[in-house]
Amino acid sequence: MLDNLFAAGAIAAVGEALASAQAGEGPIAVIGNARLAGALAKQRTTLAVGLSARAAKKIAGAVDDLGGVEPRSLAAVIAVDVATDDAWEAMLREWTRVVRDGGAIVLVDRGHAPEASRRALCGGLTELEQRRAGRSIITSGLVSHLA
Repeated sequence: MLDNLFAAGAIAAVGEALASAQAGEGPIAVIGNARLAGALAKQRTTLAVGLSARAAKKIAGAVDDLGGVEPRSLAAVIAVDVATDDAWEAMLREWTRVVRDGGAIVLVDRGHAPEASRRALCGGLTELEQRRAGRSIITSGLVSHLA
């Protein structure tokens, strides 16, 4: 994954995206990055998801996937490498399922800003914002459940 990507600037940019989205209180999920999950766990309740077996041993409560998470129970989902993942549509559907109305999905990628925006829009996110932190692109958007 992108463990080396998460310098202090990228972690701060993710925090800014959560604050700007007004994701509010409540638990968040961090997909695929132990360093980011650990940093955010110092600030709020964080569920680490999809880590390597080695990293999962170091983080209490880490899970393999979001299958056991109740629908609309999280304030936000933060994920890495979405702009280059072929399974992005299914992932965004699953993340939208677990984030409450008005919550945020934050995508962290190395480059690929236009593709990250396109995927966020196609995934149904609204009020998109992008931030740069070095080579990292942080794309955030709000979840809107119409039903």
